[in-house]
Amino acid sequence: MNKKNFSKFLLTCMVVVAALGAFAQQKLTYEYVVRNGEPLKMDVYVPTVQDAHKPCLIFAFGGGFVSGSRNDTSQVNPMVRWAEKHGFVLVALDYRLGLKGVENFTIASGIQKFRNAIDMAAEDMLSCTDYILKNLLNTPQFTINPQHIVIMGSSAGAITALQADYMLGNRFGVAQALPSDFRYAGVMSFAGAIFSDKGSVKYRVQPPAPTLFCHGTEDKLVFYKKIQIFNIGLFGSNTLARRFEKFDYPYIIRRYEGVAHEAAAAYVRDTLAINEFIDDYVFKGRKLQQDITIQDPDIPYFSWARYKVRDLKRVK
Repeated sequence: MNKKNFSKFLLTCMVVVAALGAFAQQKLTYEYVVRNGEPLKMDVYVPTVQDAHKPCLIFAFGGGFVSGSRNDTSQVNPMVRWAEKHGFVLVALDYRLGLKGVENFTIASGIQKFRNAIDMAAEDMLSCTDYILKNLLNTPQFTINPQHIVIMGSSAGAITALQADYMLGNRFGVAQALPSDFRYAGVMSFAGAIFSDKGSVKYRVQPPAPTLFCHGTEDKLVFYKKIQIFNIGLFGSNTLARRFEKFDYPYIIRRYEGVAHEAAAAYVRDTLAINEFIDDYVFKGRKLQQDITIQDPDIPYFSWARYKVRDLKRVK
């Protein structure tokens, strides 16, 4: 190998090593609960240097409650890189896919199936949180501050995160297993919504965590506004932000003008918004209400972003 080729080879090696270094943090896998004989696992990514606040971010993947897993690198890796850079412990969890294999996706006949799928996923996120609080707060590998646990998700994962905080705020179901004084430090929802069979979304036991809503104004898959029949409804970011404003809950809503479900992937590009939310709302505890409209012609187009609910049967 001549000197010129050796230099190229050395440069290539350096690039590869640098790329691998972005994922140099340790990954630990835990079984956090068993449901109906099905073990559910989570991957915990430990940063090389943890932030002094000892924060933890729990991430739920998207996939319409039909598909996806904690091993979906296209969804998880952007947050792995972000967490490593900022010193967060990142938890990527699997949750039950309540609509997998279900054929009927019409609104009229599928309400109960959607409700079950959403509740199952939210219960799993709450159980994951319970496992962290009981087993991972003080370990040789890392330390997690229970006051700085943030949950987030994309699409179905965003619904899961919002629903989990809603269940916690009302102490529904498995949320009762968590300590009575526990609250999430923040929720980040990328194209999410909350299911309620009690009319408008209300937090009767404790207020919701400060929340970052990101949603496309033309989203027909996870509704930007709401769809409601009597007391049963799926309440999207626009409706939830109005509720938060009315009751003086801290929030940011980022409205992606003219965008459909592409906003579910906005967390990959809009890391500055995540940074600002974490800094202002989680660490500094600022009780702000912000309404931001985003007009960005460069947001990538995805064919699945134009899906409607009935199209979920096309997802494998």
